[in-house]
Amino acid sequence: MSEADPVAVKRYLSGHEVEPEIAEWKYFDSNFNRDRERGVVWVREGRVAGFLGLIPFCVERGGACAAQCAWSCDWSVDPLEAGGMGLTLAKRARDLYDGIFNLGGNENTRRIFPRLADRTVPDAAVNLVLPLRLGSTFPLLPPGLLKRALSRQRILQQIPVHWVRDRSRTGVSIEPGLSPRLISVFGTEASRDWQPFYDRGYVDWQLVRCPAVKCWSCWISSDSPPRTAAFIWTSRSFSGYWRLFFCGATTDLERIEVLTGAVVSFVHDQKGIALFTMASHLEIGLMDLLARQGFLRRRAKLPFYVMRGRNRELPVDEFTSLNFLDSDLAYRFESDFLSKGQ
Repeated sequence: MSEADPVAVKRYLSGHEVEPEIAEWKYFDSNFNRDRERGVVWVREGRVAGFLGLIPFCVERGGACAAQCAWSCDWSVDPLEAGGMGLTLAKRARDLYDGIFNLGGNENTRRIFPRLADRTVPDAAVNLVLPLRLGSTFPLLPPGLLKRALSRQRILQQIPVHWVRDRSRTGVSIEPGLSPRLISVFGTEASRDWQPFYDRGYVDWQLVRCPAVKCWSCWISSDSPPRTAAFIWTSRSFSGYWRLFFCGATTDLERIEVLTGAVVSFVHDQKGIALFTMASHLEIGLMDLLARQGFLRRRAKLPFYVMRGRNRELPVDEFTSLNFLDSDLAYRFESDFLSKGQ
């Protein structure tokens, strides 16, 4: 992509439902890119005819970066192009990183990636939702007059759900943006597991510099320095749906429980309709804790794909932790619409 005409790439992405300001942030942020390759472009007769986006990250094991990898996203080929071009883009991406990963993915991904992947985990990521207000149930209704009528009733949408009444934020600090206090939670907990490592720069790019969302930092006030933190965010265009991500010592379930209670109280006070989070199907302790807090598991799960790249010895183990900062899921709130597989 670094050799392609940026204007032509942006024009192509705009024609494939990637808004110009999102494309600028997502692929042309020099502070995040740091000369890393951000995609593979197919150019035919001077025009862009296919694209596969790449989001670079480090996979850690034993507290050290074990591989330079990338999430794939925005995979598309113009329908007039010859068949097989999607495969060609994916094969070219393998030469750029130690491994290429995908979580969920669009129709092209789910059709092609299983043919290329060295490992596929069909139900790897579990989506969880905490309904906060009555409006969270309206998308579940069958299409028709009743659904349309209720969707216009703002007062009905804002009726609180009873189990959030006694939540408390005592002892938890919540600040807008990415707080400088949370530098300590990035990279301080050496993990022996095989999982992505997201540093401050990655989180800043995903949640602060992204033009589609606004975020808040949450930590236990008495921790100095903080060991466990939570980030919550919502869409700038509609603040009904919220998302939640934990970082730092995420196996400390006592701290996670304290943070969760404070986050639920905060989002409820912000008139949030529903709070969403995600976990690997391997994170049994975390999911059990969230279930006790009222979170419901959604039926729809996301597949996880591993494709070895330039490192042919790359482990194909599934990640022990999954969340909304994986791939480009963070700003895509349309996937939270409950009618899509509750």
